[in-house]
Amino acid sequence: MADNDVPSKLSNPSAIPGMAPIDQNTASESGKRPFADYMREEPQAKVQQAPSPMQALSPQTNNIGPPTMDSVQQQMKATSSQLGDINQKLNTPNLKLKPSEKFLVRSKLEDAHTNIREAAQKVGVEPTSDIDTKGLQNPIAKFMALIGDGQEQLESAQNMLSKMSSSGQLVNPGDLLLAQVKINRAQQQLDFSSIVLSKAIEGIKTLFNVQI
Repeated sequence: MADNDVPSKLSNPSAIPGMAPIDQNTASESGKRPFADYMREEPQAKVQQAPSPMQALSPQTNNIGPPTMDSVQQQMKATSSQLGDINQKLNTPNLKLKPSEKFLVRSKLEDAHTNIREAAQKVGVEPTSDIDTKGLQNPIAKFMALIGDGQEQLESAQNMLSKMSSSGQLVNPGDLLLAQVKINRAQQQLDFSSIVLSKAIEGIKTLFNVQI
């Protein structure tokens, strides 16, 4: 195309008008709402979702620093509360677990029970014979037996720590650290079991709502 074919207005770039700045008060959506309103909006908070079972087993960053007799005692108290919450969920009416759920809950409760007993022994609780759940046919009854023994072990450990603290005795730092580690593991395993049970209970509620 020859230069003479270019319109005179385009041949001079300075004659092309630039874009006007956007006025914050300019209405958008055919005058429905000014742009400034969008700019002043606060970001919406993200909805918190329940952790998945795998997240419950992820490494925890709590209890940073060397453990103390008081901190371990508080950990054990919190773990005992976790066992109580799981026991309450196991008493849910019409609770029926799938085979996969039974396996997961049994596995994690047994592991947590072992860690709790070992932690109790590290702070001076005399080892006792482990409970025998082989005679219990109902899996829910087996879970409750593990929970009951775990709570007894934790109570004995807390009493031992209180007694030693009152008399000025100290627990070996290495044993105290091992007790902390084992209680941490038990808490993660109990979290996993609690999440599996919560999902099973949600399924029951959904089923009853559908039937109604």
